[in-house]
Amino acid sequence: MNSAIKRYGIFGLVFLGGLFFGAGLSQFVSHDQVTASPEQKIAADTQIISLLGEEVMSLTYHTEALTLTAQRSKPADPFAVQITFADGRKPQQCLTSPDLAGLLGDFSTITAKRQIQSPRFEAEFPQPLGTLEIRDRIVAEAPPAMLFRTTANRQAVALSYDGYTAEVRTSIDGFVKLEGGCEALVQR
Repeated sequence: MNSAIKRYGIFGLVFLGGLFFGAGLSQFVSHDQVTASPEQKIAADTQIISLLGEEVMSLTYHTEALTLTAQRSKPADPFAVQITFADGRKPQQCLTSPDLAGLLGDFSTITAKRQIQSPRFEAEFPQPLGTLEIRDRIVAEAPPAMLFRTTANRQAVALSYDGYTAEVRTSIDGFVKLEGGCEALVQR
């Protein structure tokens, strides 16, 4: 075999081996960065979420029992609400006010009371409330879902969101109202 072909063949094998090794290493490093993201520090009275209520276009609240979706097509319009239940109950649909029966302010601006270390999140707040996704018309991509939990006596609420884990000033009453369905959301 020609020595030039051998030389370039060996060079090609070394190049391909390095390429595969580098690709595998980059996948490994990238995976670790996603799964082991550092916890964000947050001080008391810091706003974790701050959206203009009139710009919120959709809100989805999901629990083990139900999924509530509130949407509107224009800013400051009333919300069309649809609720489906995990136990097979008949879905509900209703139209509610532009401030989502007074709840939009509570969910579009969320303020921290104190930071919670991630390993303590479930221990201090053992009862899951649900996940909340809010989209406004200003930010094109969907923000991560917010995971809410409460204490055993349902007196305090905590949030895990985008690297933050904190007790928040959001009242449990807002979640109770969302879970109350159209009857609780339609102001009479």
